[in-house]
Amino acid sequence: MRIGLDVSVLSDKQKTGIAVYTYSLIDALLKINRKDEFVLFGISTLETFDYLKNLEFKKYPNVKLVINKLPAKLFRTVFILWQKLNWPLIETFIGDVDIFHSFNWFFPPQKNGKKVATVFDMTPTLFPQFHHQRTVQLEKIRLERIRKYADLVISISENSRSDFLKFSPKSNVGVIYPAADQLDLTYSSEKIKKVLKKYNLKRGYFLSVATLEPRKNLKVLLNVYLRGQFDKELVIVGAKGWGDDEIHKLVMTNHQVRMLGYIPDEELPILYRGASCFIYPSFYEGFGLPVLEAMTFSIPTICSNTSSLTEVGGDAVLYIDPKSEESIKEAIGKIENDDNLKKRLIEKGLQQADKFSWRKSAEKLNLLYQQL
Repeated sequence: MRIGLDVSVLSDKQKTGIAVYTYSLIDALLKINRKDEFVLFGISTLETFDYLKNLEFKKYPNVKLVINKLPAKLFRTVFILWQKLNWPLIETFIGDVDIFHSFNWFFPPQKNGKKVATVFDMTPTLFPQFHHQRTVQLEKIRLERIRKYADLVISISENSRSDFLKFSPKSNVGVIYPAADQLDLTYSSEKIKKVLKKYNLKRGYFLSVATLEPRKNLKVLLNVYLRGQFDKELVIVGAKGWGDDEIHKLVMTNHQVRMLGYIPDEELPILYRGASCFIYPSFYEGFGLPVLEAMTFSIPTICSNTSSLTEVGGDAVLYIDPKSEESIKEAIGKIENDDNLKKRLIEKGLQQADKFSWRKSAEKLNLLYQQL
C-alpha cells in the first residue's frame, strides 16, 4: 500500500501533546512497517520549513517527505480552500495513495483511497467557552467534513471515542492510545542538578505541566495555593495559550508559585524528575498525556476525576473534583503528610504506565490500516 501521513502539526517547535503524539506514533509505525510505502506530507510556513524537511523519518527507505513551503497568508488560504471549496485534492501534492491519514486541523479533499482522521478531543464542541470563537468555528467545519468523508476516525481514548460517537453515531471509530515509554529515564544526577540550577529550583517541588488556557483550570489551583499554607513550591510549566492574563496576575501575588513557560523537550523530563508530586486539575482532556508521563517518572499524581483522566490514571492516582478548591487542598495535604500513600501511588503509577506502549499503539493502527 501507499499511505500518506500528514505531519504539518510537527512544524511548531514548541510541541504540545498533539505534536508529541503524532511524532511518537509515526516513529513507532515506521519501525514496524517496512513493507508499505509512506508519504509524509506537510504544509509549512517559511519559518518552519527547514525543521520539517529534515525530519529523521526520511532515513527509512520506504519513506518519502513532501513538504510544501508557503508564506503564512498562503498557508491559511490553502486551509480555507480545503475546508470551504473542497479543493485542491491531496493527490495534487503527493500523487495517488491508498490511505491518507490526517492529524489535527487538516482534512484535505481526496479523490481516491481511504480517508482517516484523528480527533484528539471534542472540547471546542462540548466546551466552546474554553476556546476562541474562531477555533470553535473552524473545528465545526472540520468535524462536519470528517463526519461526511472519513472512512475511519481515530480517537485517543475510549472517552473521546464516546464523545465523537454522540456527534456522529454512524462513524467507524477506533482508539489508539498515547504512551510515554519513549521518554529517557536515565539522566545522570549531574545533568539533573545542572537543569534545576538553571531554573533556580530545589528538588521536591510540586509540578503542573499544561498549556496556559482556561480548560487546564490553573486558576483554581493557584487560588488554592494563594489561600493555603503549603510547604512545597508549585512550579507550572507550559506554553502560553490564551486567556492567561488572570493566571499571570495570580502568580505575581504568590511567592510560592513559579511559572517557567515553555520548556524544551530535552529538559522537561528532568523537571519531572525533580518533582515530589504532579498536579493536573484540568476540566476536560482527550487523554491527558502529562498524567501518564508523571506516572512514568515515579511521581505521585493528583488529577481530575473527569473525562478520560480516570481512564489514564486507573487506580494509581489521587482524584480531585476540579471545581472544588477544598478537594484540591485536601489532596495536596494528603500527599504532603502521608509517605505510605506516596509510595503506593508511585508503585501503582508505574504499573499503570506499563499498560501503554507506542509499539502496541502502532501495531493496532497498522492493523486498522490493513482492514480498510
